[in-house]
Amino acid sequence: MKEHLSIELLERYINGECTDDEAAQVKQWYLSFEHDANYTSALNAAQQKELEEKIYNSILNNIDAVNDQDALVINKRSNTWLWVGAVAAMLLIAIMIGLYRQTNTGNQDMLASNQQEMVAITNNSHRIYKSKLPDGSTVWLNPNAQLKYPKEFAASSRMVFMSGECFFEVTKNPERPFIISSHSIITKVWGTSFRVRDNEQSSEADVAVVTGKVSVSIKTKQNINNTRLNIENGDVMLYPHQKAIYSAYDHTLKPVTKSDESALKIWNHEDLLFDNKLMKDIVPVLNARYKTHIVVANEKLNHYMLNADFTGFNLPDVLEALNKSLSIDYEIKNNTIELK
Repeated sequence: MKEHLSIELLERYINGECTDDEAAQVKQWYLSFEHDANYTSALNAAQQKELEEKIYNSILNNIDAVNDQDALVINKRSNTWLWVGAVAAMLLIAIMIGLYRQTNTGNQDMLASNQQEMVAITNNSHRIYKSKLPDGSTVWLNPNAQLKYPKEFAASSRMVFMSGECFFEVTKNPERPFIISSHSIITKVWGTSFRVRDNEQSSEADVAVVTGKVSVSIKTKQNINNTRLNIENGDVMLYPHQKAIYSAYDHTLKPVTKSDESALKIWNHEDLLFDNKLMKDIVPVLNARYKTHIVVANEKLNHYMLNADFTGFNLPDVLEALNKSLSIDYEIKNNTIELK
């Protein structure tokens, strides 16, 4: 445990009023930090930047206390004032780190996630990519979507990071909240399946619920590390068939009472059975069930025959099965799915 120096002693040191023994005590205290762990290395880039700005502003606020005469003394006694500046900076860092830890008690899970090995996925294909998470939850990534999560979730929460468009089916576990951090919003999962669309290139983000319920909030410095499953002021709670839209223009998050849900139908789990059916007969059935627009870009595919049981499949799973069984590829172009 390090010895705490009194403010009076530091002030006497800064004013050049210390005895030789007191000056040696201050220098020894400062040198003792050389072998300490670098606490700021545990903070992410945004947190380090925030801490740096706080320290810098604190230094600026104290510059006014130095008068012109003191400035002349600084020039004449540069070596001594280098020590003083170092001690003052170290003192500020110690204070700021203490304040930062006190005001961010919910930060432990985030730090644990940062220290763990992370899995990063980017869907560079033209198809929907399916990924299983460590807790058994499933995420489908649309083209160009990104997902990042720890190889093992923290004990008290499941934090993932995403960009683009993803559809989630989350394994229920009230004791370990599932929280999604994207560019503009934070989504806390209280239910099971929903879609999140949010990326740096768009001025809007939205969350649409298929089953269960989620709460959505605008991302701020205050809530970015909050891993508790609770409702804060300004949060929007969504239930099945409900949607919330965030607008970067006016920095607002609003629920939508009436929205077009057709784009979400592809995530419905349907029971489909095809007994030696031609693809030209299967495609209309898929379009009707999933309220989508599938077209056959290669005419010969229409003559492929399929015998399959798609019980409980959503459309991305059906398309994946067609790819594996008949080598039929597909590409998503706007609101159209082209079979190749």
